[in-house]
Amino acid sequence: MAARGGWLLLILMFTLTVYDLGRFSLPREERPALRVSDTQGMTILLSDNAGRLDGIHQINDAKQLSSVINLANLSLPEYLRQEILQKNVVLNGKELKFRIVNDDIVAVGFGWMPAAMRMALGIPLDTRRMSKADWDDLPGVGPSLAQRIEEDRHKNGDFGTLDELRRVSGVGFKRIEKWRLFFDSRKLAKFKGKISGR
Repeated sequence: MAARGGWLLLILMFTLTVYDLGRFSLPREERPALRVSDTQGMTILLSDNAGRLDGIHQINDAKQLSSVINLANLSLPEYLRQEILQKNVVLNGKELKFRIVNDDIVAVGFGWMPAAMRMALGIPLDTRRMSKADWDDLPGVGPSLAQRIEEDRHKNGDFGTLDELRRVSGVGFKRIEKWRLFFDSRKLAKFKGKISGR
């Protein structure tokens, strides 16, 4: 019996050693260092002149926005609270800039996160919300093409769809297809799934 137990132990140790060595020699699936979050909330950027609210926050509604402001021990006047509620600021990619004086919020400005930040966070871009700097952040766009896009927008109006960019000299079908990933939420969701290892 003892000899049989010795053989079983030897076979078990050999199997574990082969398994352990195989883990390092067999190809492994590459996974990103950072996992993209799947929250149902909206991602917004908060900033202020005092650096107390600076950061990207994922929230679901204006009440959560008020909670973030309260956590920073800041006072939000009622008229600004109403302005925030009326302007529907809880939209993906929105940016709120607060002006703080003596621990009181005295003004708030509304805008959009830069395109590079929205792309990094997986927030779809919108052709109507792009500045010259935003166009320059897209892959394959340099300062001169960004300038032509901006000039065309001023001359002929906003681009309702990505395909309308073909009216700009230097923008063709192939370039638009490369950009479509950043403007189409369905393609962006598939892309996020690939980079997060799912």
